[in-house]
Amino acid sequence: MDNQLPQFIEDYDDAARWIFDRINYERVRPRTSSGHFRLERIERLLDLIDSPHKRIPAIHIAGTKGKGSTAAMLDAILKESGIHCGLFTSPHIHLFEERMKVGGRMPTKIDLTELVRDLNDRLSAADSKFTADGPTYFEVATLLAWMYFDRQNAEFVVLETGLGGRLDCTNVCQPLATVITSISLDHTHILGDTLEKIAAEKAGIIKSGIPVMTWALQPEVLQVITDRGTEFNCPVFVGTRDIHVKSAASQNGDVQQFDVTTPWRTHNNLQLTLLGEHQQRNAALAIAAADSLAMTLQPPSAKAVDYSRITPDTIRRGIANVSWPLRFERFAGPPTFVLDAAHNPDSVKAFLHTFAAWPESHRNSVLIFASSADKDAEGMLTQLAPAFDHLVLTQFETNPRAVSTSKLRKILTDHPALIRSPESLHVAKGPTSALQLALSLSGNEGVVCVTGSIFIAAEVRSLLIGKQP
Repeated sequence: MDNQLPQFIEDYDDAARWIFDRINYERVRPRTSSGHFRLERIERLLDLIDSPHKRIPAIHIAGTKGKGSTAAMLDAILKESGIHCGLFTSPHIHLFEERMKVGGRMPTKIDLTELVRDLNDRLSAADSKFTADGPTYFEVATLLAWMYFDRQNAEFVVLETGLGGRLDCTNVCQPLATVITSISLDHTHILGDTLEKIAAEKAGIIKSGIPVMTWALQPEVLQVITDRGTEFNCPVFVGTRDIHVKSAASQNGDVQQFDVTTPWRTHNNLQLTLLGEHQQRNAALAIAAADSLAMTLQPPSAKAVDYSRITPDTIRRGIANVSWPLRFERFAGPPTFVLDAAHNPDSVKAFLHTFAAWPESHRNSVLIFASSADKDAEGMLTQLAPAFDHLVLTQFETNPRAVSTSKLRKILTDHPALIRSPESLHVAKGPTSALQLALSLSGNEGVVCVTGSIFIAAEVRSLLIGKQP
């Protein structure tokens, strides 16, 4: 890989090439020994762009599952409250610039080209010893996001961690609240092979005196988080103890209704189009973080953000209006499609729970499945296979980490009781052929689900969007 910094960025294609030439740990398995995982490094890089992370306050979100949805909900609440908010998430689905938005708007091609050109110039002028081995893809994404937030005069930023938390590039922000969503085993080769070790990495985003909201409830995980909170003199607000969710007795098939009570306020008759009980919990964390801003911060100075603009009404509207792709995302048929970014056994369990409660789940069902090599494909397929009439095993094409279809097939042929019949198991070379096969198997009245990795869900989504008039 060529890590040399080009001297001239002429257009969007140059800018995109410059970004994607970086070392990318979303595509290459990272090593714990890599010098890229040092907060001093990102601090020095941020100094080159005038340290906007020290001037723009933030809410910082970590967790194994749900952090992207929670970030999107917080962003929607702040937007409805009239706060000019930046949002940083990863990975992207279709375009790199989806990772950074202000007021719901991502950079235009011209914006991104100018940002990359400026960053390239600053890096080229910096100490060559400092820039010779990078920066990495995620470091570049972080730098470009902060530059974009600064140029767009963002008043506030919602930041999702990329990997872990303690050594993540986002962990140099100045948060006013910290959120830790659910925690399960994932990225064990980097974060540790026990829940306690992973929790310690996630809890590494906790800062002195800053309130923490969490729905990581396993006793050993919660102990790590509360111990860190005690060490840093932080109030820790825990789901089911301090933050409560009450679901409505009846649910619309495409909208769920629920109430949330935080330590500060009660919010009744909330409506959310992101389906699943786990999304209600994510919403509760976002609402608790928003309430903590609105109800505990001092009245602002003339130049500070007025958090009193966050009201029960703006929270209700934000939750109702939020959208977040690939989280049980439905596409109308025929047939109906459901795309979900579940990529480990716990997130698959949540997906199946949501699917079983969905009114259309009884129809002829087809699963398109692909997985990354560093994920527990067997743990996912063991749960998924019995729930579907037909299985289409495939590989995604945009990332080299895909598990081969032969390995996926062997998992199921070694456990034949998991599938309805030998005839229900199919293999497709890639997403295009998998989609064609699924359409033939489902018929117009069926439902096709795509899960196992954000990459396969994103690639099928691209194909579906291309089919839209």
